[in-house]
Amino acid sequence: MPRTSILHISDSHLGKRQYGSDIRREDFAKAFEQAIEVAIDRDVDAVIHTGDLFDDPVPSLPTVMRAADALKPLEEHGIPFYGIVGNHERKNDEQWLDLLRRTSAASRLGKKPTMVGDVALYGIDAVRPSVWDSIELELEEPPEQAAWTILCMHELLTPLVSGMGRVYPAAEVIDRAGIDLDGIALGDLHQPASSVVDGTDVWYASATERGGKDQEETGVVQILYIDNSGIKRHQIELETRPFAVFEIAFGEEDGASHARDVLERHDLDGAVAKVELSGDRAAVTANEVTQMAREAGAAVVSVDDNRGRVDLDVESIEAMSLQGLDDAIEEKLADEKFSAVALDVDREIRQADELDTNVNRVADSFGELLSDAQQQAFDDLGPEETPEAATEMEVEK
Repeated sequence: MPRTSILHISDSHLGKRQYGSDIRREDFAKAFEQAIEVAIDRDVDAVIHTGDLFDDPVPSLPTVMRAADALKPLEEHGIPFYGIVGNHERKNDEQWLDLLRRTSAASRLGKKPTMVGDVALYGIDAVRPSVWDSIELELEEPPEQAAWTILCMHELLTPLVSGMGRVYPAAEVIDRAGIDLDGIALGDLHQPASSVVDGTDVWYASATERGGKDQEETGVVQILYIDNSGIKRHQIELETRPFAVFEIAFGEEDGASHARDVLERHDLDGAVAKVELSGDRAAVTANEVTQMAREAGAAVVSVDDNRGRVDLDVESIEAMSLQGLDDAIEEKLADEKFSAVALDVDREIRQADELDTNVNRVADSFGELLSDAQQQAFDDLGPEETPEAATEMEVEK
């Protein structure tokens, strides 16, 4: 059986101005271009991208053009690029991946198999949490010549991920797919991870650039080598800008000289400096620390000033626990005549680990629930209570 090689890329987030920096936006673009170079240098049979090619559902025209230019060498070398849509770039209508498809630069994977050698590739775009339980995940049967099946998704799945917002069992995906899956190639988790679930290889490729201070294992792509011995993965690190993540703790007498001493202990040359200021308030400001870090050679600086904050002693709260607060809210809501959908929206917000600051993504997440709530409100009105009925009554008067 011949060997098939596929480069797995994910979470490129093109257009992302991390920390409000144009330097970082360029870094994300260069990392993606490096990944494409890996595909050409290794002469792979195909490239798969498991979501969040773009950082935003409405990327700028220069960002889209940069992506198209980056993909052009693949087309010239006869290497197809297959992708799915991630949660960051997801739109309600046609996706930007569809535009790239029209330029022959990319193709979108779906529930029908796409053959690369004897490997059948499938794709399911990022699923909104509100429809996860009802959405159809069943895949079309692969053709007879398919020796291997791989599903590409952009979801957080257990047992690889836990404690991060909406997480679903990988075993559930395997069961609902309706076909025998040899592998599930995943995006959304910005670090490599892998497991075997019910005999199926499940893995995350990581991200091509570092999206946050806690995401250390980024700047990574993976090559899949598939033959009669199975699916083997080879991890390749890209050359990305280094991060220097550290804290400057201030005492009562500490000032600018103390900040400089701490900065000198770190190699900031060309790095992204992510600095947290803690402890007592001092004469030196966050802006001054930012300037010091730049003078020390940092290309990008982000300073979080947490000095003077008082930690809440939860045990000292006698009135009610945090859980008690939730119970009190639930009790109050029960006294009101809210619809089930409205209560679902409330529960989504209060139980979220972290609310998204992107307005478009928040609108996407709650748009369907709010639409359902509006429709339900009209359905609950009697004929005499509808706006049309009210108008007729006025006319009769």
